[in-house]
Amino acid sequence: MRYARVVTESPAIRLVPVTRRHLGELMGWFPDARSCAAWAGPEFRYPYDEATFREDIRLDLPSHSLVEGDDVLAFGQYYLRAGRCHLARLVVSPIHRRRGIGLRLVRELARTGCERLGTRECSLFVMEDNAAAIATYRRAGFAFAAYPGEIPLADCAYMTAVGAALAGTA
Repeated sequence: MRYARVVTESPAIRLVPVTRRHLGELMGWFPDARSCAAWAGPEFRYPYDEATFREDIRLDLPSHSLVEGDDVLAFGQYYLRAGRCHLARLVVSPIHRRRGIGLRLVRELARTGCERLGTRECSLFVMEDNAAAIATYRRAGFAFAAYPGEIPLADCAYMTAVGAALAGTA
């Protein structure tokens, strides 16, 4: 995993507010309804066009892209949920997977979200069959936890972590 560590620490990679161009690229990352629903939930319309994608992605939430130059590497959002910085709609570009980009995205969003929301803990939902995402979240410091209510999606798990650990500062 030497390469993943280099990618994860690269100063050329930056978390920036999402742009219209980023969204256009992001739209191409979901080849079918199943992958789209697993990423964004069952209410997200598929097939989509630019208008429905922009509506369903909820741009009223803080939305960020992880970029390197003009390359969009990943996307994610955060918001306050159950007193935690909840990370949502996390996705790495299919051509940039398995390089440590997901870990970098989680850490950057956690740091930014906890800071802006005034929280110390983070949470997220993950599909139980998404072994790659679960491994990334565990490496970042997440652990499975009981959700304070009913999880809104079947076959979905809830994970939490202390924000400072995610940002690599604990």
